Amino acid sequence: MVTTSSLSSELLSIPTTIIRGGTSKGVYLLESDMPEDRTLWGPFLIALFGARDVTQIDGVGGARPTTSKCCIVGPSGRPDVDVNYTFAQVGIGEPKVYWDFNCGNLTPAVGLFAILAGLVKPQPGTTRVSVYQTNTRTILGIEVPTDAYGVPLFDGTAQTAGVSGTGAPVLTNFSKTVGASLGGSLFPTGNRTDVLTVPGVGDLSCTITDLANMCVFFQAEEAGLSGYEMLDRGPEIAGTYHAVRQAAQRLLGVDPAKTTPWPVCVAEPRSYVMVNGQPLAAADYDFAVRFAGIQSMLDTLHEAFPGTASCCTGVTAVTSGTVVNEIYARSVRQDGLVRLGHPSGVMSVGAAVHEEDGRTVVDRATFDRTARPILRGEAYVRRSDLSTLAAAIAEDEPTRAAVPSAER
Repeated sequence: MVTTSSLSSELLSIPTTIIRGGTSKGVYLLESDMPEDRTLWGPFLIALFGARDVTQIDGVGGARPTTSKCCIVGPSGRPDVDVNYTFAQVGIGEPKVYWDFNCGNLTPAVGLFAILAGLVKPQPGTTRVSVYQTNTRTILGIEVPTDAYGVPLFDGTAQTAGVSGTGAPVLTNFSKTVGASLGGSLFPTGNRTDVLTVPGVGDLSCTITDLANMCVFFQAEEAGLSGYEMLDRGPEIAGTYHAVRQAAQRLLGVDPAKTTPWPVCVAEPRSYVMVNGQPLAAADYDFAVRFAGIQSMLDTLHEAFPGTASCCTGVTAVTSGTVVNEIYARSVRQDGLVRLGHPSGVMSVGAAVHEEDGRTVVDRATFDRTARPILRGEAYVRRSDLSTLAAAIAEDEPTRAAVPSAER
């Protein structure tokens, strides 16, 4: 549990590991080191990250949605699972923690952290880690590359668009995460295409898919977008994404305070210039994706693409009758890999489905990401900060009340 620091009785300390997973960077903590009272987890993370300041200058946060993330991992009591994993998206410039979704880019590194923390016994060649993801109440599979002695490997030839250099690929399997947000079917409305009435846009064809993290997909041109907007356009166009998300929430009867369904825009492939200034040819990917419009992103466009959304996108692309498949069906490849063009490059997702008794069954939803540890040590929180935050945030606020557990 959190303990008094040897530096000062005014400070609380917690063992901390920082790992880069895919295009995100996260703080990894052991569940046993967190406050025993789970309603204090939110206030503790706000203090640890320095979340009240947009610069996060007084904490370990990186002041961007992709670097203000925490993964809390512990042993599982389930016979079919190695570890439990809870994800926290920590606010930036606000005393909030969002608990209602998972981060796919950081998920591969959960397997790595489980090995480094001694929660999973490493195996030679590949160490397979089974994970119960508490936010989405689903089971994930992670395959961590290891050497002949079970030591995790970090060097390799795999590339993650948006990350410099190469590394060893860590495979994550999301095929068992149908119903991650609502607990039901792959297409929660019962339709593969719905029409939303979106303020400022009008009637908009969309597909709502609930896998890994529930997403609402729409075609760019129909919403008055190009689908090739880059990061500088984020504040200008985020309102459209917000409006689509909110329209989907009204259709589903979902609390508008929730972040899902995530709005994802898709567009026909064309050549464009990536954030690194290099060109990307239309032949290098199947269709373009852009992601914005959830509360914790501060009206920014994602500089790459979320891992969970990529699996949701891939499965939607290979399912006939969806707005994504309408574009993907024109791809010349369709070889089991769905190649997504995002602002930083291309992300490939393994996706396959089949129809059974009138429903779509997911056979494959996988991706490779590189990951590496950056720091291990001790992080500090002022005891007075935790007390102030705990007093200021009501216990029934989602930051404190919505912390998921393995028992839910």
